[in-house]
Amino acid sequence: MFENIFANRFAVIATFFAVPIAFLADYASVPYAYGIAALFVILFFLLAYWDEGKKQKLYNEPNIPIPVVFNISNPADARSALGSLFETLEKDFPGHEENLKKYFNITADDLIFKYDGDIFDEARFTDFLKITKHEIKKLEARTPKNVHFHIVYIGPIANAILIGTMLGTEGVTLYQYNKSSDSYTISLVVDSRAYKEHVADFQIIRKKEIGDVADSPNVTVAIDLASHKVALDKLEKPIIHLESTVGATIHKPEDFIRANQEIYSVINTLQQRAPHITLAYSMPTTIGILLGMSIQNYWDIALTQYSDGEYKTVVSHLNKIKYYF
Repeated sequence: MFENIFANRFAVIATFFAVPIAFLADYASVPYAYGIAALFVILFFLLAYWDEGKKQKLYNEPNIPIPVVFNISNPADARSALGSLFETLEKDFPGHEENLKKYFNITADDLIFKYDGDIFDEARFTDFLKITKHEIKKLEARTPKNVHFHIVYIGPIANAILIGTMLGTEGVTLYQYNKSSDSYTISLVVDSRAYKEHVADFQIIRKKEIGDVADSPNVTVAIDLASHKVALDKLEKPIIHLESTVGATIHKPEDFIRANQEIYSVINTLQQRAPHITLAYSMPTTIGILLGMSIQNYWDIALTQYSDGEYKTVVSHLNKIKYYF
């Protein structure tokens, strides 16, 4: 900490003004002019020490919490969502928004990633993903410690999966909108890779095959984990249908983890024999981001979004998205 004191703003002020103040006071025949200047310097160096102490306390946290809002083609107010995140974080980190700006030069504009274009414009949205990935890496580089992202996602579920593919495999807290309180509350803290562990038995989903899955090079996986059901009749067969056995709403963190484990296990097993997989889904954004974190961009998977009575392709080949900078 001591090596940073001389670079602190209060120390800079002290060294810049101390000598002129002393000379002016001496020129004006003020008694003890240089003593007054010395007290001025000491006072501001004490302020610098206090300021660096606050900074050091923040640095000593194992992870720096960084709130981030992704708004994809949605009219919702992203700044209001970010404000809700800061309100939650500042219960444990008082003055966190100001501290991020003061110590890491991270402002609200750095924490909102908004896409206003057509989600079916694959080339444009892929460019957005690449730029966003680069900006996320820059955010991480500004801090001296590991970063724990606190994430609000607003937008279509297909793009939530894509946002998940950009994130690391752990170290995020996911939030969902709570209509009753008109705020965003924590749905899941991801601090390990348990969400992508293989499981052999199913507790959250029921698996059903429609058509000849075993011999087909192209298989559709339909995931039903919400009240709005997947329109199976509009999907290309064969289909592996994964349907919730616990109702239309998932609340418990352990159920989010378990549901993703089961979905990931099905897709992981399937991709070993099916060259191309298409995903269709009705599920919470928390599961969408988790699934994206699980599958990353390694396999040949098409992501779809239901629109105008059909499932339209958002990304044709997930494994063709490359984050190179």
